[in-house]
This record gives sequence, C-alpha cells and structure tokens, in this order.
Amino acid sequence: MDIREQIAVMALSEKYSITEIAERFDVTRPTVYRYRDRFREGGRANLLDRSRAPLTPRRTAESIEQRVIEERRRFGFGAKKILQRMFDDDPNGSWPARSTIEQIIRRNHLTRTGSRRRRYPSPFRQRFQATEPGQLQAIDFKGEFRLRNGRWCRPLTMTDSYSRYLLACRALPSIRLDLVWPVVEEVFREHGLPAAVLSDNGSPFGAHGLGRFSIFSVRLMELGIQPVFIVPGHPEQNGSHERMHRSLLESPLFQRMRTFPQQQRVFDAFQSMYNEDRPHEGIDMQRPARRHAPSPRPFPDPIPPIEYPDGFEVRRVDSNGGFKWCGRYVPISTTLSGRPIGMQLVDDQLWDVYFRTFLIGRFDESERRFI
Repeated sequence: MDIREQIAVMALSEKYSITEIAERFDVTRPTVYRYRDRFREGGRANLLDRSRAPLTPRRTAESIEQRVIEERRRFGFGAKKILQRMFDDDPNGSWPARSTIEQIIRRNHLTRTGSRRRRYPSPFRQRFQATEPGQLQAIDFKGEFRLRNGRWCRPLTMTDSYSRYLLACRALPSIRLDLVWPVVEEVFREHGLPAAVLSDNGSPFGAHGLGRFSIFSVRLMELGIQPVFIVPGHPEQNGSHERMHRSLLESPLFQRMRTFPQQQRVFDAFQSMYNEDRPHEGIDMQRPARRHAPSPRPFPDPIPPIEYPDGFEVRRVDSNGGFKWCGRYVPISTTLSGRPIGMQLVDDQLWDVYFRTFLIGRFDESERRFI
C-alpha cells in the first residue's frame, strides 16, 4: 500500500513522467495510471485490491455445457474448435466465450494428460529467506533526480536484508554496469560475499530473454553468489529495501546538492544515521549496526576455475551465445560467451543446465532448445 500510494502521489505531482515512474517501480504504465486515478477518486483506501468477480455472474445453460462435454469426448476438440462448430450451426446463437468452454472442459476433468512438457520455471525466481546477517543482500536504484547543476543523479543502494544494514548509498551519474560493479565489489570485499543478491529485473541487474541472464548476474555466479529476482511488477517482494528508500526521502538530511561529491556527503551522513542511530521497527527496534555482521566468505582473488563433476556433459558457449548439440546450434545467452556450462541428464532427453554450481535452466534435447 505504501508503494502504491507513493506511485499515485508522484503521478499526481506531475514532477515525473508516467514512464519514469513505471521504470522506477518496475510496473507498467497502465498500472501507474490506475493507481493515480483511484487515489485521486478515493484516497489511500481506494488502492486496496478489488474483487474481480463479475457483478452479475451467469451460469452457462445446461444444454450448452452438455454439448461441450459431448464434443470433447467424441472428437477430442479444444475450446476453439468446439466454439467454431457452434457458430457454424447457428451464427446468431448466444454461445459462450472460449474461456468459458475451457473452464467447462477443466471442471469436468476432460483435459489431456499427454507428454507435453511445461515450461521450466526460472531458478532465479525462488524466494530466498535470510536467517542470519551476511546471507542476503539487496540492491536497487532509488530512482533519479537532478542535482542543482542540472545533471541527473541515480542513487545506488545496497542493504543486508537480515540486519537492514545499509551497505552502500552512492551518487552515480548513470546505471551503467561499469559504474555499478566497482561499488558492488567494494561492498563484497569489505563485508564478505553473501549467499544471494536480490534485485528487480531492470538494467543492469536483470535482462530480457532466456533465463534473464545479465552480465551482472553472471559475475555474481562466478563469485558463488545466487542471483534472485523479484517477480516483475511486485516491488513489495523487496519491501524492506523499498522502505529504506522512503526513509531516505523523508530524512531531514536529504537534500539536492550542486555536485556529486557534495551529494555523496549527504548520502554518507544518511548512511551513518540509518545504521548507527535509527531504531528499526522491522528488527524489533534494534539499530542495524548492532545486528549486522560480515559474511564469513571472503572475496576470492583470483576467482577459481570452473569444474564440473564426472558424468556431466560440458559445452563451451561461443561468442554468439550458443553451443553445438549433435550438430545443431542451441542459443542460450551471450552473457555466458566463452564460459563452459555443465549438463546433467535428469529424464529422457531432458537435461539440467548448470553454470558453476548454479542450476540455470533446462535443455530439451527433443526440441533442441534451452527452457
């Protein structure tokens, strides 16, 4: 609710474009419009989830439902073909929607149980619950704003999810990886390597396409760190980090300065206050600095070579982001170019695919594709 209200207030203020707000909170533009209009009509209470049940529910006539059942049993047709046959018989008839026919088929247990394989869920969508400090770090950008000299500032923040300790709050001119990674590496060297890093799906953390691999996530895995992504459009899955961003904006210490060094001094003062002085409701009114402890895993130097267990099929991803399998080319991701992947047979023509120790997806040998 806090995030929805913040989206609505920013949209009503007209200081930000709808596109900027959507990118900042990783939601769609229609979502921003919806929260804005509902907040304007009824305030915060109007942002609660609404029932999607129809106002006037209608039940499909028994004769129509029986016809669907009979045609399904007799011909094995799907909803689209059954609906077409109904229209062929009576173009002016009041036939149900295709989705209704599909519900009738499911409700009567007439769905097929064939060998079609479901799409393999991304292993990076699994929730990671930290049980001690140093296990899970969260990273994000706190939107953007203009310094008094007119340049854009994009604050990069990192927190320890268990202790709420603010690991970094840096004033950056861009979200480019070459500016982000030195900050991340500095945090890792100072506080140790976490087991996982949680982020949204935006650049440079996530990527579009198979597996949502990015150079950032590949670098994490090279260090033995699991990338974890929130579901698109659900910033509440990183709620404690978003709450820290709100505290930053509400802090009397926050103000826009003229230069980046001046702005960084503002962020440094806030970071010190947030960690050392501010009791945190999410951790029983403790202060993050008293709850935080570094990870016992030091930053490796150099990074150890990649090795896979005996019995794994090993393929090296080429510069185009793919590999050869039985004479056929299989695309996976250019971010893995030049790196070996390991493949373990788990079912008939179905392979689990690993990068280092991380399961990154599956390869369907029958369809020659990475899923």
